[in-house]
Amino acid sequence: LAQAFQSLVRPLLAKSDGELGPWREALVGALGPNGQLMVDLVPELTLIIGDQAPVPELPPQDAQRRFQWVFRRFLAVFANSEHPLALFLDDLQWLDAATLNLLEDLLMHPDVRHVLLIGAYRSNEVTSSHPLLRTLDALRKAGGLIQEIELAPLARESTGQLIADSLHCDRARADQLSALVDEKTGGNPFFVIQFLTALAEEGLLTFDPDAARWTWNVDRIHSKGYTDNIVDLMVGKLERLPVRTQRILQELACLGNSAEFSRLALVHEGSDEELRHDLHDALQTELVLPAEASYRFLHDRVQEAAYSLIPETQRASTHLRIGRLLLAHTPVEHREEAIFEIVNQLNRGVALITSRDQKEQLAELNLIAGKRAKVSTAYVSALNYFVAGTALLSDGERNQRPDLMFALGLNRAECELLTGDLPAAEERLTMLVSRAISSIDHAAVACLRIDLYMMLGRNDLATDVCLAYLRYLGIQWSPEPTEEEARREYDRTWSLFGGRDIETLIDLPVTSDPAVVATLDVLTKALTPALYTNANVASLLACQMINLSLEHGNTDGSCLAYVWLGRVAGYRFGNYQACFRFGRLGCDLVERSGLERFKARTYISFGNFCMPWAEHVRAG
Repeated sequence: LAQAFQSLVRPLLAKSDGELGPWREALVGALGPNGQLMVDLVPELTLIIGDQAPVPELPPQDAQRRFQWVFRRFLAVFANSEHPLALFLDDLQWLDAATLNLLEDLLMHPDVRHVLLIGAYRSNEVTSSHPLLRTLDALRKAGGLIQEIELAPLARESTGQLIADSLHCDRARADQLSALVDEKTGGNPFFVIQFLTALAEEGLLTFDPDAARWTWNVDRIHSKGYTDNIVDLMVGKLERLPVRTQRILQELACLGNSAEFSRLALVHEGSDEELRHDLHDALQTELVLPAEASYRFLHDRVQEAAYSLIPETQRASTHLRIGRLLLAHTPVEHREEAIFEIVNQLNRGVALITSRDQKEQLAELNLIAGKRAKVSTAYVSALNYFVAGTALLSDGERNQRPDLMFALGLNRAECELLTGDLPAAEERLTMLVSRAISSIDHAAVACLRIDLYMMLGRNDLATDVCLAYLRYLGIQWSPEPTEEEARREYDRTWSLFGGRDIETLIDLPVTSDPAVVATLDVLTKALTPALYTNANVASLLACQMINLSLEHGNTDGSCLAYVWLGRVAGYRFGNYQACFRFGRLGCDLVERSGLERFKARTYISFGNFCMPWAEHVRAG
């Protein structure tokens, strides 16, 4: 998907400033403050819209919805009634869950118009339980318009016509050759063309200038014992290339279906001139094609064949060498941009890493890669990185780097939660409670455990987690506080205002204390389950959040806390004027201070809890 949109953006870079201006304006207007999300996907965008500010951190499900919304707006810049967009994606069978979810959103959302999505996949590599087929089935059930065209192999007659046209002869003369080619290739068009090319390269299909026609001997071709496997055929073609050309194709295959010239030159460890020289024969045979500042294989079967040329015993060492080269030559400030490329290579050579320091370094790199994948809502991929990072640390190393081990475990648990493996997430989070080092660690575990129990419909257990966290901080609350206790805490909160107007609380400084922010995050998570478990606990939580904000300054959680304190003032104690003022304060704080992590919850809580008592129903 990233490659597809890179192909849209790169032509813009060749435009003059005057031509580029409207595109820049459209992209900036569409992406707004969320441009970094698309820059992560298409780095070339920076050259058009400039450096982008980091996007606010959001809860995972909100982050996924934001990414989909931004992606739709990005797509709309290129797809409109005057300029429809046809988007072709090959090899859908290899798409990860995050990309499939994004495509499902694009295909079903009413805001996506003037887009034709064409996809191709190998049906023989897709079973009924494959995520792709499940996605297509879900789209059909939701009313999506999907047309499937099965590309059957060429019929014998069509193969014969193709060969006769290629050799400029009549069908009858090519009949025996056509039968042989059809038998070997099964009517696969790509295979047919490559088979004919192989015959010509080996002198079994030659042009007779005197007779002005192509000639061949079917018996000689039979005697060569050609394979009926396309990869084996491509291997044979590659093996006829010079050894140095084979080596560079092996390196290209390790990098993927395509690679930038600079990357390939780095991995080849030669000069640019040597690289061009070594690639010459592969380019001449069109097994590799130039594409702007990069090279790509003609077909993924060619990549597969090139990779198979690497002896199995040398594959891990080849990937490890490539990964180390990429790591060593990527400046630290740009390492995160190339993190997937680096880590994917190193992980494939992990069996050869014996140094404790190198294992620890790779574990840290996997943590970075996992976090970056998680930000892109690719939770399955992120989980794989966290698992790989954890496996690199032995029991002794885990004790020496408890911070790294905890970070890997926490992020792993979050991704297990987000991918639906709730039992694994619960087990891991329970274990992490005892491994948390700081109050911030304890808060992070508590937040995920609250999310987990809310997903399981156990508001009582989610509330218990919050109360246990407060006990860790030294705050002892009964799980069933009385009305009197709730009233006493509410009155204490009012007393802390010190005669200040409610509206002036917007001028409190924004706290920079991460421990306070973490605590407010836990209490924010617990508000809803507490309300369904014990209303007095919910009242105490809202008051405690305000008390912390008054003492240390406002945070993202403070916005929601003010609205919920308004709920306590109105619903619980009948002060509906204060209810509306507190609610308005929470919304104003979001808008004026940029504390947007809980923006949606703040607004909907204001609409539900505060507005009905002060404004006409239509205003909400």
